[in-house]
Amino acid sequence: MKRNYIIAAFRETVAQQFPEQSVELNRLLDEKLSRLRSMHLNASKGKQFHLESQILPGIAAYETLQTVMPKDEALQTVHGYVAEHAWTMRKTILKLLKVPGLYHLPPVLFSKLTPKFYGEAAGFAATEYQTSGGVWRIDMTKCPYHDTCVEHGCPELCPCFCDSDDIAYDDLHPKLVWHRTKTLGRGNECCDFCLKLAGK
Repeated sequence: MKRNYIIAAFRETVAQQFPEQSVELNRLLDEKLSRLRSMHLNASKGKQFHLESQILPGIAAYETLQTVMPKDEALQTVHGYVAEHAWTMRKTILKLLKVPGLYHLPPVLFSKLTPKFYGEAAGFAATEYQTSGGVWRIDMTKCPYHDTCVEHGCPELCPCFCDSDDIAYDDLHPKLVWHRTKTLGRGNECCDFCLKLAGK
């Protein structure tokens, strides 16, 4: 299985900050992750991708860190893992956008890939307003990141994932506009996503 960035960062944290407890903390993380996975065995393949890549490791790390640090500190630690991953992704996108004219591509890609990876089969639901002509604008009304965090009693964890979108996509190019004023994770009724070419 591919190395998970949240689990890797957690193991690094406990090795550095809690060396005497690291074996026990790693065991506890693995135990929590196994328990969480057992509760989502029937999830679709599309939803499993999100559960395995970020959601369940995030919840397991957050719960485990709370055994050795205050809740707020545990939340900020996991937020840091997710944010660092988003900054890495942003750097990759910025390199690609240095290619002349490639700034036209992100709204097109978002329009094509969102239904595939963030569609109903993966546990999402969206209302589309415009997905062509250099504009990708939707309201996401259901999200497994939010739903799973709420289900496991940690809704406060979800904004970590919301914030990562803003880190990755905001202000990528002078001719690209990322706009979002609401998210389910921050307590709103939807995530009002918009990525468009400037002037559209």
